[in-house]
Amino acid sequence: MGAALSPSNSEETFFGAPGFETNEELLDRKINKKKFPNQKYTLAAAFDIVDRKGSGFNRYSLKLGAMAKYNTLTKNVTPGAGLNGVWGPFSIGYSIYGDETQVDLGGGTTNTIKYQVQTYNIGLYLNSLILNYANLRLKTAEDPLYGEYVATVHLYTASLTLGKFILTASKRLEDSDAPAFNYETDQLEPQKIKEEYFGGVQYSLTKNFMLGVLYNYYLLREASATATLFF
Repeated sequence: MGAALSPSNSEETFFGAPGFETNEELLDRKINKKKFPNQKYTLAAAFDIVDRKGSGFNRYSLKLGAMAKYNTLTKNVTPGAGLNGVWGPFSIGYSIYGDETQVDLGGGTTNTIKYQVQTYNIGLYLNSLILNYANLRLKTAEDPLYGEYVATVHLYTASLTLGKFILTASKRLEDSDAPAFNYETDQLEPQKIKEEYFGGVQYSLTKNFMLGVLYNYYLLREASATATLFF
């Protein structure tokens, strides 16, 4: 059984759900390479329902997880849950959670957008190579200002372990009505399908400490460094 508390933001990251913001805020963030502002804390816990050790198809496990998101602006808590199963080299997972974001419309006016995110993923583990596909679907509640909004994200990821190195490459396809940022003209333009790529290199200094360099994690086509400590 394990648990985690995270103040970090997953919205508008390569592997996260799309965020809600005005076009002016989006344009300013992209030009100045600023991360999507965070207004949430996430508490998550998971435990094994069954976990059988073994090799090949004799190994299987099933894990159940639960989570809660606290929004510091709306003061509300939204729940979520997930299930993950492993059988031999195959893995499959599903999660669903409620969420909400408060958008500043200017002039002291704000709008709270409530939505639900469903994700499923399928993975294949081949010794040092991991292949994974994830599908993320965001759907808002009926909103008087935005109506009903649906966004779908497809993620194709491959990770290769070479000694103490982990190399990761991924492709993201977002299908939504949000505008796309043109990095050549520094302008927003209508584009239904947004295509982005991710690359990462991580190195294990010890079995408990890892350093990494990532490209495009925050969807700003930026480079960032990471340090991970395992307990």
